[in-house]
Amino acid sequence: MGWGTYYKYDGYLSRIGKNEIESKREECESINEMLWREILAYMAMTPPAYAKDDEGHEYPWAEFIAMKLREFREEIEENARLVARLDDCEEAMRENPDSVTEG
Repeated sequence: MGWGTYYKYDGYLSRIGKNEIESKREECESINEMLWREILAYMAMTPPAYAKDDEGHEYPWAEFIAMKLREFREEIEENARLVARLDDCEEAMRENPDSVTEG
């Protein structure tokens, strides 16, 4: 069985301890900033006719960039959802520290 932090609103943070909440938020925000910078870099470049993915498959540029942006969007949204849950947990710890347990 895994471990994590239970908090108000019937939430659960898998594999994140109470003392790791702030650093996990900073990590998510840092990753999102990096992803946005990468998106801006793709937007600023002169597009080639074709591009290769991480596995070496070649795609027309429009298809490749649509695929990359979809990946970036999914990761950014996932990080944003986690940050919201981290915020909920911190709020619960401020309001009633006894309601937040690790287990």
